[in-house]
Order: sequence, then structure tokens, then C-alpha cells
Amino acid sequence: MKKDESNGFEIVKGGGVCAPLGFSASACAADIRGKGKKKLDLALLVSDTPCQTAALFTTNRVLAAPVRYNKGLFEKTKEFYGTIVNSDCANACTGAEGYKNSEKTASLAEKKLGFSDGSLLVASTGVIGAQLPIDKISANIPELCDGLDDSNGNLFAKAIMTTDTEVKEIAALVNTDNGSYVIGGACKGAGMIDPSMATLLCFITTDMALCAEELQNLLKEAAEESFNSITIDGDMSTNDTLIAFANGMSGVSLADGRHREQFYAAFKWVCKQLALMVVKDGEGATKLITIEITGAKSDTEAKKCALKIANSPLVKTMLSGCDPNWGRILASAGASGAEFDPDKVSVWFGDLLYVKNSLIIDLKLEEKAYEIMKQPKYAIKVDLGAGDSEYVCHTCDMTMDYVKINADYRS
Repeated sequence: MKKDESNGFEIVKGGGVCAPLGFSASACAADIRGKGKKKLDLALLVSDTPCQTAALFTTNRVLAAPVRYNKGLFEKTKEFYGTIVNSDCANACTGAEGYKNSEKTASLAEKKLGFSDGSLLVASTGVIGAQLPIDKISANIPELCDGLDDSNGNLFAKAIMTTDTEVKEIAALVNTDNGSYVIGGACKGAGMIDPSMATLLCFITTDMALCAEELQNLLKEAAEESFNSITIDGDMSTNDTLIAFANGMSGVSLADGRHREQFYAAFKWVCKQLALMVVKDGEGATKLITIEITGAKSDTEAKKCALKIANSPLVKTMLSGCDPNWGRILASAGASGAEFDPDKVSVWFGDLLYVKNSLIIDLKLEEKAYEIMKQPKYAIKVDLGAGDSEYVCHTCDMTMDYVKINADYRS
């Protein structure tokens, strides 16, 4: 274990969705894409006991079949055993057949596991507009269910990847005066990332005991500070899904209230770490950039300004070229709709105050700014000089590789 002194919990080495008690996973290569590759593309996550469950879904008006299926289930119950997930096919824009395929995917696994109907949620990611190859899923369900093991969290995280280059998983262990509990998580996401409810697939597990209502409120709060404060390209998917499962098997409960503050902090930390992994692994990205807005008239205006800068193609390509072209930053701030005096803006690259009262302090500082921008991780701070509100979001640079990845996505 590695101690995180600032948060008072331990980071579980190699931890993911199976780190909490009672969770097991499996994955297999079902050739969902039909390319004959042996890539893991079908995964299953199951709890030994039913979980209190919470979820957030894409706000896109075009909803993929699995999102519509899950929403229907949540109208009836908040208790589920887990989820079955496929990559390489989004099962979006697939009509009635796509919905039936989501339903059948869950049903096949439920029957094999001896669960009642509606016990498993589903999730899909990949190419939009292609029908899910349900025959391949059906053929691999037995292997998937028989392969469940509490050591397979990493395989689960690998199987849900698409253009991701890195596995994204983490877990935190918290010791209390009446036992320990764990919060684990895995997600995928590298493109179509915009802060409008979790533009990705993400699964959080915990053996803490708490009700679905409180878990839902916490999930929404945590998402605002993590998955809703990141952007890669300003685009939103049809499949975005964030699900949290709590099976209570640790024996530690939030019912008495003693552990609430620490649990909330650890839960939010897990979500934030996963969100940062997504930005860092943005398609073609070479830099993780924090955009910090201060001095705004309101929180809403601070957020608008930060996201306008973070999503600007001109700013993102500037980040790629390590060019301290601060004019692009001010132009984006001005285009955001935030109210401020355009003659009172200050800009920092890292700790370097570069612009004051909307004028560069010294042309000789450009070389220092360039050196800061060469780093793989740094912050750009913009003070609008209009108030006391602030907002922080995270973005990445945009390189030629982003264009190449998306231009060749289906080939």
C-alpha cells in the first residue's frame, strides 16, 4: 500500500473495481469489431451481493441503446448486481434492434449467473451506427461468467478501452475505528470528452454500506468536481455512463455518520484521479493542462470562461507548439460571455506572471514561458479582475495525431 498523507487513506497497489470486498470481474476477446483481433472487448463486473447503485448518463439528446435500457431499469429499482460492458461498438443510432440487443446482452448473462431479470446494467462504447453482434456476445457469455474472479479488475479495465493508450484504474483503502473499506474504480475515455456528465464509461465500486439516494447525491457532487471539469475536444458522446455500486460487505456503514466526511473525500479523490487519467491520455495529447480562472463575477462566469479557453482549438494547438501566444487566451476569455474589463486581465504560465493589465510584462519573458510550456504538466491561470469567483478545469493539447486518430477511426 502507498499512503496518501494529504487524504488520510492508502492507495491500493494495482487496485481497481475488484479491490473492494465481494466484487469480481472477467473479460474476453469476442471480436466485436469483426477484425479478427484478439483484443479484449467484452467485460463483466459482478458483486457477490446486490448493490445500492447510482448512475449519471450523457445529456446528449441522441441516446445509445444501453443508456436508454439502463434508464428504464433505474425507474424500477436502484439495486443491481453489476454490469456487462462491450467496447468497439457503441450500439448507438441502432433503433429498436439495438435496444433489444442491449436487453438480450443483460438477459444472457443474468440467466447464466442465475440472477433475476433486470439485475445487470449494460454499457457499450465504440463505433456509432453499427449493430451490436449479439451472436458473438451470446457465444462468449459462458466464458465470461465462468471466468469471474476478484483478481480480474485489470482485465475489466483493459476490455473497456477503445482509443485509450493506458489502462485507467485506481483504488483507495480507508481504515476506521470499526473496520476498513475500499473504493475502487475503472474508466475509459480519450476522445469525445466534454464536461457535460461524464463523457466516458466509468465504474466505481465500494464495500461501504450506504443507501442509493445518498450515493446518487454524492456521485453527482463528485462528478461536478472531476468528470465534469475535464475536456479533451469539447465533444459529447451518445454513450457516456458513470455508475457507482455499493455492496456494504466491509461492514462499515455511513448510517451512523461518523465516516461520512472521510468517505466523501476518498470517493471524490478516486473520481478526480480517474478524470485526470482521461485527460492525460487524450487522443494524441502530450500535455495535461490545468486552466484556472480567478477574479470572475460569479462561479458560472468563471466556469464559462475556463471551458471556453480549454476547448479553443487555437489555444489547444498553441499548447501543442509550446507557443505562449497569450492573445489567444484573452480572445477566448472575451468570447466566453463572462463580464470583465478587458484592460485588467492577468495571465500566468505556471508560476510565471506573464501578462498584467492585459499587456505582456516583458518580451524577454517569452523564453521562460516557452520552457514552462514544454513540460508535460502545468497550469495556466487567468485572473479577470472582476470579482471573487473561480473555477478550475483540466484539458490537453491538440496535436496532428488527434486528427489522424479520428480521421481513421473506423478503418
